[in-house]
Amino acid sequence: MKKIFALVMAAVILTTTAMAADFIPGQKIRFNGNEDRWEGELKSINSDNYSVSSVKWEQGKDLVSSVTIDNDDEVLVLSLKHDYKSTKEKTLQGTIKLREKGKTRYATLSIDCTVGYDVVDLSVDANGDVEVPTIDSSSIYRIKDNDRGYGTMNFSAGDTDVSVRVYDGEVYYLHHNNDAIKSVLTANTDTDATIDFLTFEGTPSFNATATVNFYGVEEDMFIYELRNGRLVRSAAKWSDDNDTWELKTRTLGSYVISDKTLKSPAGNSTNDTGTGTGGDNNPDTGANDVVGVASALALAALVSGAAVSLKKQR
Repeated sequence: MKKIFALVMAAVILTTTAMAADFIPGQKIRFNGNEDRWEGELKSINSDNYSVSSVKWEQGKDLVSSVTIDNDDEVLVLSLKHDYKSTKEKTLQGTIKLREKGKTRYATLSIDCTVGYDVVDLSVDANGDVEVPTIDSSSIYRIKDNDRGYGTMNFSAGDTDVSVRVYDGEVYYLHHNNDAIKSVLTANTDTDATIDFLTFEGTPSFNATATVNFYGVEEDMFIYELRNGRLVRSAAKWSDDNDTWELKTRTLGSYVISDKTLKSPAGNSTNDTGTGTGGDNNPDTGANDVVGVASALALAALVSGAAVSLKKQR
């Protein structure tokens, strides 16, 4: 049964810095042409009618990943870069011009907005604990303690619990998802394995070793980590005390849980010794890179109906 942390959430001491930014890092902003910030006559936004003529930023150029036209939805898409550490609200200001195909007419979109997370300050309580409220994608969490300077942070990601020492001033993006990863599913099409996914989008790294407990995972099941597109066996060990798989790590990444052994998307088979083929397993230190959230989300968007049937429904 899932462990319940000792402290009641109602006792959590936290403060949310009122930022109310217009958009958050990593967001895709979609303009359909009905916004009042457009100038010039505008037809349906698609590549038959328009091409992106120019993009000029007065402020915040480094916040933008790309500007594209989505033909399916007929919108202009402004993709913001991910930033999993910033607690500052930043300004994005500039113009995007669309040129009408075969014409010298332009439609101009003026951008003047702010980008940033809601910053939630988490305090260390009298027992030295830091409890995290419900985690959402728009918030980033900052540890605040002027007395002892550190505490033990506890939070849950579905059926997975994390406990780790954190220090005053540290900042963490803790949002996670359970999106299916297409590369893993397609590499294991020929198996009837039941597969679950857990991805910590910001791959938070700590200055102390975290304890991760995977509840609801049976002793005869398998836990993998996805690193640089390859599956490696996690160093998680079965704990008889907690009846759960327990992992010691300094970085939270992308985990794949299965009732059967899996093949790696890169074509390298995994093994049962706790190390991945090729010897790149080093989960205790968290030194290896874990596949980024952007890749996981992009792959998940392509999952077919047949592949999704592999994913365990909780």
